[in-house]
Amino acid sequence: MRHRGRKWFVTACIMVCCALALGLAGCGSTGGSSPDGTDSGTVSFTDSAGRVVELPANIERVAVTGPISQMAMLTLAPEKLVGLSNELSAAEIKYVGSEYANLPILGQIYGGKGDFNKEAVANADPQVIIDIGEAKKSIVEDLDAIQDSTGIPCIHIEATYNTYDEAFLQLGEVLGNQDRAKELADYCKKAVKATDDVISTIPESNRVKVLYLLGDAGLNVMGKGSFQGSVVDAIADNVAVLEKVGGSGMGNETSFEQIALWDPEMIIFAPDSIYNKVGDDATWKTLTAISNGNYYVVPGEPYNWISSPPGVNQILGYQWFARLCYPDSFSDSISDIVKDYYKMFYNYDLSDSEVSELIANSAPKK
Repeated sequence: MRHRGRKWFVTACIMVCCALALGLAGCGSTGGSSPDGTDSGTVSFTDSAGRVVELPANIERVAVTGPISQMAMLTLAPEKLVGLSNELSAAEIKYVGSEYANLPILGQIYGGKGDFNKEAVANADPQVIIDIGEAKKSIVEDLDAIQDSTGIPCIHIEATYNTYDEAFLQLGEVLGNQDRAKELADYCKKAVKATDDVISTIPESNRVKVLYLLGDAGLNVMGKGSFQGSVVDAIADNVAVLEKVGGSGMGNETSFEQIALWDPEMIIFAPDSIYNKVGDDATWKTLTAISNGNYYVVPGEPYNWISSPPGVNQILGYQWFARLCYPDSFSDSISDIVKDYYKMFYNYDLSDSEVSELIANSAPKK
């Protein structure tokens, strides 16, 4: 009897241990393995808005909320895009490749269009929707609403010109593209630091007084303190001090009389503004910057280097604008940093003639 009791006790212990093992295995993962051997479970991700979102452990299909997210994805993992927020321009296609030009257009949440097409997104079947850039005041409500209505997890990764290293590392973790993400992150961190190290030696009182003008008439100004004008503010003395700065890529509408009152040492014009006309215009020539020939155009391929949109393009714009304002303070040239950037982000080797074309009217005048 004693032998049988011991045998029953051992059997019961084995059964309990098996049950515990199965239970623990279920707690460790919300899914198993898919037929192709990849992990089909989920992982928790806390995004920059503080939202905890369950994401697929293996992500191969991504939708984006706008051009800033699209730009980042085109440099990090373009093959994972299932759609675009907006059509690619000829300049974009030249550098990122024509194979992505025919992806469906899904629209964007923010910006002038606000045409995010939930039906088109659902048809594209992404595993995640990614928003990158400035955190709008309504970001939590906006992404929660899209996530609830589509059933697709949505995340926000905050990024500014000086935090793209962190943003790329986060994005690489989410997408499983850590090696490429680290390459881009290392470049961003090094580029910003090298520029900051020089700018920090220039006293505030010696910073170039600048206006950044936009629009068909050149009468829109990027106000000091705007998200779109952060590169200008960090490098120079942006004299466009306004009561309320605009949040759009077109800045604030102003008057020539106000521009004349500011009368900056330097003016930079947006790529599609009136740079080519002001040198022969008697009114514009009354400004110090124009009469001294100290005015330039912001390079615009494949994107405006400073704003519109204020995405990873600002990493290049930050380096360019610093060397435009203080050319004698840097040991490398604008041509050097342009070639390095295009090689890193687009794997494109620029020729000397292509560099000259890109920065025509955008380099310090001799």
